[in-house]
Amino acid sequence: MIRIAALTTSALIALTLVAGPASAQQKGGVQIAGNATVIGLANNAVNAATGFLAKADQNVGSIKGNVKVDGNATVIGLANNAVNASTGFLSKACQSVGSMDSSSGCE
Repeated sequence: MIRIAALTTSALIALTLVAGPASAQQKGGVQIAGNATVIGLANNAVNAATGFLAKADQNVGSIKGNVKVDGNATVIGLANNAVNASTGFLSKACQSVGSMDSSSGCE
Protein backbone atom coordinates (compact mmCIF):
# COMPACT_ATOMS: atom_id res chain seq x y z
CA MET A 1 0.00 0.00 0.00
CA ILE A 2 1.41 3.38 -0.97
CA ARG A 3 0.39 6.02 1.58
CA ILE A 4 0.71 9.75 1.12
CA ALA A 5 -0.25 11.55 4.30
CA ALA A 6 -0.06 15.12 5.60
CA LEU A 7 1.47 16.68 2.51
CA THR A 8 0.98 20.39 2.04
CA THR A 9 -0.63 21.68 -1.12
CA SER A 10 2.70 23.14 -2.21
CA ALA A 11 4.44 19.77 -1.96
CA LEU A 12 5.23 18.23 -5.31
CA ILE A 13 5.62 14.56 -6.03
CA ALA A 14 7.23 14.36 -9.44
CA LEU A 15 6.47 10.77 -10.28
CA THR A 16 3.66 8.56 -11.41
CA LEU A 17 1.94 6.48 -8.76
CA VAL A 18 0.70 3.24 -10.21
CA ALA A 19 -0.53 0.09 -8.46
CA GLY A 20 -0.91 -2.82 -10.81
CA PRO A 21 0.54 -6.11 -11.96
CA ALA A 22 3.84 -4.91 -13.46
CA SER A 23 6.99 -5.89 -11.58
CA ALA A 24 8.11 -2.29 -10.99
CA GLN A 25 4.81 -1.40 -9.34
CA GLN A 26 3.73 -1.90 -5.76
CA LYS A 27 0.57 -3.95 -5.22
CA GLY A 28 -2.17 -2.97 -2.82
CA GLY A 29 -3.41 0.33 -4.19
CA VAL A 30 -2.82 4.02 -3.65
CA GLN A 31 -4.21 5.84 -0.59
CA ILE A 32 -3.96 9.61 -0.24
CA ALA A 33 -4.88 10.81 3.25
CA GLY A 34 -3.79 14.46 3.01
CA ASN A 35 -3.07 16.90 0.23
CA ALA A 36 -1.01 15.68 -2.70
CA THR A 37 0.10 17.05 -6.03
CA VAL A 38 1.35 14.61 -8.65
CA ILE A 39 3.12 16.08 -11.66
CA GLY A 40 4.37 14.06 -14.61
CA LEU A 41 6.47 15.75 -17.28
CA ALA A 42 7.42 14.06 -20.54
CA ASN A 43 9.25 15.77 -23.36
CA ASN A 44 9.42 12.70 -25.61
CA ALA A 45 7.68 9.55 -24.39
CA VAL A 46 7.55 6.59 -26.75
CA ASN A 47 6.01 3.21 -25.89
CA ALA A 48 5.46 0.36 -28.34
CA ALA A 49 4.48 -3.30 -28.33
CA THR A 50 4.47 -5.67 -31.31
CA GLY A 51 3.52 -9.28 -31.85
CA PHE A 52 1.15 -11.89 -30.48
CA LEU A 53 -1.08 -10.55 -27.63
CA ALA A 54 0.76 -7.21 -27.80
CA LYS A 55 -0.13 -4.58 -25.19
CA ALA A 56 1.34 -1.08 -24.73
CA ASP A 57 0.39 0.92 -21.63
CA GLN A 58 1.88 4.37 -21.07
CA ASN A 59 1.15 6.70 -18.13
CA VAL A 60 2.41 10.25 -17.63
CA GLY A 61 1.53 11.94 -14.32
CA SER A 62 -1.12 9.37 -13.43
CA ILE A 63 -2.43 7.66 -10.30
CA LYS A 64 -3.87 4.27 -11.17
CA GLY A 65 -5.01 1.08 -9.48
CA ASN A 66 -7.36 0.81 -6.48
CA VAL A 67 -7.21 4.53 -5.67
CA LYS A 68 -8.65 5.91 -2.40
CA VAL A 69 -8.51 9.66 -1.76
CA ASP A 70 -9.40 10.93 1.73
CA GLY A 71 -7.85 14.37 1.17
CA ASN A 72 -7.18 16.57 -1.82
CA ALA A 73 -5.32 15.32 -4.87
CA THR A 74 -4.16 17.35 -7.84
CA VAL A 75 -2.91 15.36 -10.82
CA ILE A 76 -1.10 17.14 -13.65
CA GLY A 77 0.35 15.46 -16.70
CA LEU A 78 2.25 17.38 -19.35
CA ALA A 79 3.47 15.67 -22.49
CA ASN A 80 5.15 17.46 -25.36
CA ASN A 81 5.34 14.41 -27.62
CA ALA A 82 3.75 11.17 -26.35
CA VAL A 83 3.54 8.24 -28.76
CA ASN A 84 2.02 4.89 -27.82
CA ALA A 85 1.51 2.10 -30.35
CA SER A 86 0.68 -1.57 -30.43
CA THR A 87 0.59 -3.79 -33.51
CA GLY A 88 -0.21 -7.44 -34.05
CA PHE A 89 -2.80 -9.98 -32.95
CA LEU A 90 -5.02 -8.79 -30.03
CA SER A 91 -3.17 -5.46 -29.88
CA LYS A 92 -4.03 -2.86 -27.26
CA ALA A 93 -2.50 0.57 -26.82
CA CYS A 94 -3.56 2.60 -23.78
CA GLN A 95 -2.26 5.99 -22.77
CA SER A 96 -3.04 8.20 -19.74
CA VAL A 97 -1.80 11.75 -19.28
CA GLY A 98 -2.70 13.50 -16.00
CA SER A 99 -5.36 11.01 -14.93
CA MET A 100 -6.57 9.28 -11.77
CA ASP A 101 -8.60 6.08 -11.90
CA SER A 102 -8.95 2.71 -10.23
CA SER A 103 -8.20 0.56 -13.26
CA SER A 104 -5.06 -1.49 -12.97
CA GLY A 105 -3.78 -0.88 -16.46
CA CYS A 106 -4.43 -1.41 -20.13
CA GLU A 107 -7.48 -3.66 -20.32
